[in-house]
Amino acid sequence: MRHADLNLFIHYDAECLLENARKADEKQASGEAVGPLHGVPLAIKDCIDIAGLPTTGGTPSLRDNVVQTSSPIARKLFDAGALLMGKTNLHELAFGITSSNECSGAVRNPFNPDYSAGGSSSGSAAAVAVNVAPASLGTDTAGSIRIPAAHCGVFGFRPSHGRLVNLGVMPLFPTRDTPGTIARSVEDLLLLDSVLTDEWAIPDLNGRRLRLGIPGEYFLSDLENEVAVATEVEFKRLEACGVDLVEAPPHDFAAVVLEATGPIRAWELPRSMAKYLKSCGGSTSFNDVISGIAGSYVREEFTDALKDVDAPGLAEAYHRVLTEILPRHRQHYCEYLRENQLDAIVFPTVPMSPTKLNDKVTTMLNGNPVSIWHTMRNALPATFYGAPGITVPFARTHDGFPLGLEFDGAPGADRKLLAVTAEWTRTFS
Repeated sequence: MRHADLNLFIHYDAECLLENARKADEKQASGEAVGPLHGVPLAIKDCIDIAGLPTTGGTPSLRDNVVQTSSPIARKLFDAGALLMGKTNLHELAFGITSSNECSGAVRNPFNPDYSAGGSSSGSAAAVAVNVAPASLGTDTAGSIRIPAAHCGVFGFRPSHGRLVNLGVMPLFPTRDTPGTIARSVEDLLLLDSVLTDEWAIPDLNGRRLRLGIPGEYFLSDLENEVAVATEVEFKRLEACGVDLVEAPPHDFAAVVLEATGPIRAWELPRSMAKYLKSCGGSTSFNDVISGIAGSYVREEFTDALKDVDAPGLAEAYHRVLTEILPRHRQHYCEYLRENQLDAIVFPTVPMSPTKLNDKVTTMLNGNPVSIWHTMRNALPATFYGAPGITVPFARTHDGFPLGLEFDGAPGADRKLLAVTAEWTRTFS
């Protein structure tokens, strides 16, 4: 297979793909009705169930986790005529934002194999970037679609929470988890969204000026120098093209992350994973998965996430997150958009360009060490608001790495955000 050196897939069956393609050709030749994705090969992240194949999550204990039922989102795509190209490699258990994996091996960045493709939907983004697949499915809990899409120079869409069904998708934190799509154009993201949701209408922006919010220091501080310069250039270009850029009063984007992260992690991780494993029908337990983790860093992160699982008052704290903290912050975010009459907010998807493959705990930012988790800072707020976010490639560093620009909209306004991003692509890119 082309680009085998990038380690894109955990499961790839060329003969099966060719046979299915032949059947698709025969169906079309016979005059049968075909779907909007007829014969299109799609790559699917290996934490999404496909009947008859193992869902491994890129971890040793689940290598034989053969599932009997495809996830509803996969069935939607197949019913529309799509073919399975393969199941893509990922950060182990999707619990990380680099492409390193000590079980299935690292996914290498298409622009430099010594660098990360981003995670956790690493193979899904890289496969699209090198034209092995025209589009792919990934998942996004804390940026796991948008980060690798940005690092690989493609388009990545995290839909509003609940827009797509999570059933048959290996979970981390169901309050924040969502499947999503990666493609080489906004038009392809629109098509995939329509197939997955049966929503085909595209909001008409009536040729009016876009009104985009620059959301303040949270997103724009501590940027890699080249990211900061490219972002400033892009903002000036957007204004020159007729976009109204609004430096809106800063919303407290960091507060929701600080208030909600701990209880969600400690309560949801063990329960959601145990429930998923039971649904698979195998004998693998949550403890089996934890004890079998290949990567020391992933094991440490799981340990940290679970350290308060038996803490007094956790149930009450989690209930408060769901009933008070998240609704309050989501309301503030929606009011922020409405009061400033914003179509979306815009900011650099990732504060820095791709990190080196060996950077697992810390990485370098402008000559200084920072936590590797700094990579996902800008992607986090949308995951708590349940808001849609789209990353688009908009610039390159001096050594050729792509940079991503992200547009976030209001929860539930996915088609409008896709239309806004399509307008940016047509008019301003």
